[in-house]
This record gives sequence, structure tokens and C-alpha cells, in this order.
Amino acid sequence: MRTRRPQFPRKNLLPVAALALVLAGCAQPTAHGGPTPSSSSSGSGNPACDLITPGIVAARIGPGLSRVGQQMPAKPPGSRDYECAYSSKTGSGLTGFTVVFASPASAEDIAQVKKTPDCAQVTGIGDFACLQWTGYFGGGDPHTSANAVLMAVRGDETLQLHYVAPGPLLPGSAAPDGNTMAHAVAAAAVDAGWGNGSALSVPPAPPVGAPLTGDNPLCALVSADAVKHAFGATVQGHSTSDSVDCRYTFGDPGVPGPDSLIFTAEFQKGGAASLPDSAFTHGQRIDGVGDRAVLFTSSVPAGPKSGRPAGDVPITILSIMVVRGQNLATFTVEVLISPTGPSLEQTRDEFISLVRGIDF
Repeated sequence: MRTRRPQFPRKNLLPVAALALVLAGCAQPTAHGGPTPSSSSSGSGNPACDLITPGIVAARIGPGLSRVGQQMPAKPPGSRDYECAYSSKTGSGLTGFTVVFASPASAEDIAQVKKTPDCAQVTGIGDFACLQWTGYFGGGDPHTSANAVLMAVRGDETLQLHYVAPGPLLPGSAAPDGNTMAHAVAAAAVDAGWGNGSALSVPPAPPVGAPLTGDNPLCALVSADAVKHAFGATVQGHSTSDSVDCRYTFGDPGVPGPDSLIFTAEFQKGGAASLPDSAFTHGQRIDGVGDRAVLFTSSVPAGPKSGRPAGDVPITILSIMVVRGQNLATFTVEVLISPTGPSLEQTRDEFISLVRGIDF
């Protein structure tokens, strides 16, 4: 069992970029005194969504979050867990909340939850519960999302609640509050019936986390210099990474041209098993890259909601999903295409050439 740090942390979930592209084209067993999935008042057909209902999410996490991925299976292919995701986008960025619920969970998964590293114990929830703070809270820069993750065990069930908030991307924007996020996820678990009758006690968030060190193998395979050279940027990229993501940011995000580039590489060991075949039915197939690869192209307006200054030039987003063996990698480029600089076609060719040379 592994948790994802800088974006939507989770176990065996699709990477965020891949999931977003696919999406674009929550009840408990009676043995614990809660309703069964079939008797839930929401009756979504997904026990994770019937456990942590939209009402609980609105009350504890935020009223603006909406469920996403309703057409995805309750158990993604290759996963033993039920999964349910909520998200919202505001002027400060993307906020996400993901529920991962297993009933029954394997003895191995239960043991792994109880051995989650750097996880502070919570009392009052289940038989065991703990909280992690990662991303921005772990020493990441403002471009790194802030993650509070609750891990819990009750009987033969496991529950993970992943709350992801944007870092203070824009000047003057408020920094996320680790204590507020931690209390929100703990209260959501109690509201869902996972309280054990004792007083709820949530540990304080770390005031200053250790800098992210990173063990993402992609970072060793594609450097900031390689990305700079591939796209013709004139400034050195600034990098942040952890066990899942590498991110390079170049120059000024509001000025069209290669220096507006943001490059992200996302790696999931064994992630190919959780990727549905439908993920490759859209986009442009890329030959000669991994075992299977597909390129998606889209654009969004620049402005506060995108984490960039407002402007007339939209943000072009290119994303390549690559399957190699059992592993999955997603490479994403966000850039403002300048009328006087490399065209979309040139940028796309540069991107494909760069990814083709990455042997993960």
C-alpha cells in the first residue's frame, strides 16, 4: 500500500493527469453498527462514496467539492479497494478529496497501513488511525500541493482519506493550514461512523517539514537541463519531486514562450494494471514509445484559476501516458505558445522526442 504525495495521494489510483484526461473525453458493514452499502441513503453503488457521502464532504472539507469519475468502476481494474473522488477548482487552484475503502481488506494491507511511515497517531477512530502531512507541508515549494492523509483500520476494513489543497501559488494567496485539514479528515471519518466511542484526538501538524528529498526514478532519467534543452528554454528549471512526481518550472509563467514551461513526470510502479483500456481510445497514439503510449492535447484559459497570471494566450497542455511492462508514467507539459516562438506542432514534436528517449 502506498500513498501518493504531491497531487491526489492514494493507493492504486490512476495518476492525476491520466485520471483527469479519462474523466474529460460512500456504507459500512452492519457488524460495525453502520448501514450496508445497499441500505445507504445515497445508494451510489460505490461503497466508498456511500461511506463518505457528498453531505459529509460538503460539511467537513468544503461545500464546493463535487464528485468526479461517476462512470469509472467503484473498484478500478487491478485494485481491491473501492475509490471515490471529489474535487473543486477555485482561484487558488485545485482542491481534491479522495476516499479509498477496502472491506474486507487483506491482512497484508492492514499490516501495511499500521506500518505507514511518518504517520502521527490519532485516537478516537477505528482500531488504529494515523495522519500524514506531505507535499507543501513536507518542505515543498509553493508549486507543491499540500496533503493531509488519514490512514485507518477497523476490524477487517481499511480507510484512507486524502485531502489535497493547492500551495500558495500566487503572491498574497493564503498558505494551507495543516491543522485545519487534519481535523477536517478526522471529523469526516467520525461522521461516517468510524469513531470508536473514545474522545477524538488529532495530533498537531508539523510546523516545518523536512525538505522533500525524492526517490522518483524519472528524476534521474530526465533532468531539468534535458527539459530546458528540449524545449529551448533560456532559464534553468526549478525542481521539486517526491516518490511519484518530478516537476520542473521555468522562468515566468505569465510570459508566452518556452520559459513559461512547466514539465511534470509522474511514475507509478505497477500502475499499468489499474489503467483501463478506455484510457487509450482517445488522443493520438505514439509509436516507438514504451509498450503503449498516447498523447492528449488541450488548452485552458490563463488566469488565477490556472495558477498563472491572466492573459490573452491560453495554456496549452500536452500529456503523454506511457506503459512499459507493468509500470505507468505520465509526462505533462503546460506552456503558453508564443506567436513568435515555437508553434504547437514544434512543441509537440519536441515533447515526443524527449519522452521517446526516457527509458524508465
